[in-house]
Amino acid sequence: MHIRSIPLLAFLILCPLLGGQTVYKPKLVNSKTGEHHDFPLGVLEATGRLKDGEKEILVMDVGKDGVADRGGLKAGDRLMRIEGRTPGPFSKSTDAGLDGPQALLGEALDRKSAASRPVLSLRVRREAGQADLSIELPGSPSYSLSRPQACGKRKAFLSAISRHLVEVQDKNGRWKPGVGGDADVYTTAFCGLVLLANNDPAHLDAIKRGIGFVKKASIDSIDLDDPKVGPKNWQTAANGIFLAEYQLATGDKTFWEDLKTCCDLLAKRVTEQGTMGHHFAIPYSGGGLIVINVQAHLAWALAEKCGHPIDEKAWENSLREVRKSEDRKTGALGYSSRAPGSPDVAARTGAMATALGVAGREKAFAKSLAESLVRLNARMRHAHAMSSIGMIFGFSGIKQGSPRNHSKVLKAWSPYLELSRLPHGGAAFFGGKRNIGGDQYLGLSSIGNATTGLVLASADNRLFMHGGTRKGWFGTGN
Repeated sequence: MHIRSIPLLAFLILCPLLGGQTVYKPKLVNSKTGEHHDFPLGVLEATGRLKDGEKEILVMDVGKDGVADRGGLKAGDRLMRIEGRTPGPFSKSTDAGLDGPQALLGEALDRKSAASRPVLSLRVRREAGQADLSIELPGSPSYSLSRPQACGKRKAFLSAISRHLVEVQDKNGRWKPGVGGDADVYTTAFCGLVLLANNDPAHLDAIKRGIGFVKKASIDSIDLDDPKVGPKNWQTAANGIFLAEYQLATGDKTFWEDLKTCCDLLAKRVTEQGTMGHHFAIPYSGGGLIVINVQAHLAWALAEKCGHPIDEKAWENSLREVRKSEDRKTGALGYSSRAPGSPDVAARTGAMATALGVAGREKAFAKSLAESLVRLNARMRHAHAMSSIGMIFGFSGIKQGSPRNHSKVLKAWSPYLELSRLPHGGAAFFGGKRNIGGDQYLGLSSIGNATTGLVLASADNRLFMHGGTRKGWFGTGN
């Protein structure tokens, strides 16, 4: 029986069986100045590098006994031709997106994995000369993202990521960060959202353990009588988003008071000028960080759907500052009202579009923000020294504010999905062309799975941040 006859069935059967195998982790070196760009090579289980203007992917690492290793690919090889085609040049410009070798390789992997004979043809340049390789790929169907809700490969990949996250979750409920401190709280909130969005009742215990961890490690330290103490606003907003989506999905009000506490703390930390900071103090000589404001708005909007009224004074003060940060040239949100022209716009713009969509407020503004994301979607991997929240909130913002464009943008990003997809379950971190220090802080493997998982899940109308409107849906099969 060849793979084309029942590709989806074979893929769905195979994925759970592979879940216990070692998952390849790309060897990625951060590039703050953009001198190089490291990225995963999908099911090949290898790491590539590109520099501005290059057409050839330099292979930096090959996983032992992985797909590429078995096919003869070696570290130091340069991919000259992919399926008989020479890639166009790579550009370090964020507006170039995936254009060039990344798009060509991702599209080829997706197409050839679904062939009756799933073999990828590569011509490589190495010290001894040139070599032609035929690499056998694990079979899978192709993406059909013109109708993403019906796309079997998308669903299977989301399920594989969810199973992997359950397998690697720590006993205390957290997902491992890249460093110590409180990075694990932020990371855990997003990993928990993936499990919710996947809608597998078998993962409910893992979700609850994740909530238990963020409650003990972060929420329990909040003292509403003294907003100067307690967790950072990053963690507080993420916790609020996680707890609200959990209550909306399950109907379980066990963590209702914790949700209110998170939202109330965020409201207390908005200044009269509408600015917010990492914590209580406002950085950058009082300029603040819009990326904090917008995540707070999303937590407030989701909590309102759970029954917690929005603090209108905090909302309006913050909204005024958000509006002042809009770049009139692009329609996207900048770093702050003092720096509205910042190019890495996806997280700020996307989270605010999502919040306004959930709240049903400022519909024209929400649409305008989302449409700017559609125009600037090539920048989605660049957000506040990280890639994760640009992708997560960029796609949720488009889904909320410009839903007709969601499938078009998701389809354009299918090479990203394919280069993130690993053969033994889970996703590899696929960052942007510049600084990914924030994601390294969060933990590349954990936040990489969370990012790809939430991009995939954005096609479903389950989470309210993804356009859901029905409560108590978890475990219903819809």
